[in-house]
Amino acid sequence: MSMSKKLMSALLMSVGIGFAGAAWAAGGTADVPTSVAEKKDFGCGAKGQKACPMQGWMKSVMQSATTSGDGAKIAEALKYVAARPPKGMDKWVAISNEGVEKAKKGDIDGAKASCKSCHDLYKAEYKEKLRDAPF
Repeated sequence: MSMSKKLMSALLMSVGIGFAGAAWAAGGTADVPTSVAEKKDFGCGAKGQKACPMQGWMKSVMQSATTSGDGAKIAEALKYVAARPPKGMDKWVAISNEGVEKAKKGDIDGAKASCKSCHDLYKAEYKEKLRDAPF
């Protein structure tokens, strides 16, 4: 593709994005991604707000268990997590149960790694869609 065609494509794309942004700013949603148009205010979890249900539980129970380094406490906390898989998060239970087994064996770092694995896989989606769901 020649340089002038690339520049023209880039210009047309920029103009298109500009019009979509202007429509959105004017209150319309034409050509605006659904995720932007339907951003939900959960009323929890943000600075100055109460903790969301899972967020509060993680801070009070899971953080306490992992900080203590007590494998039995971590295993119990992870069992609780495993029993509450959100719909569509198919690896949730397996990851949690893997952490339970590691914690029971005293492999605290391994149990924490399972937590990280689950967070890496699901945290952003959970926060975006289920942040205010009971836990």
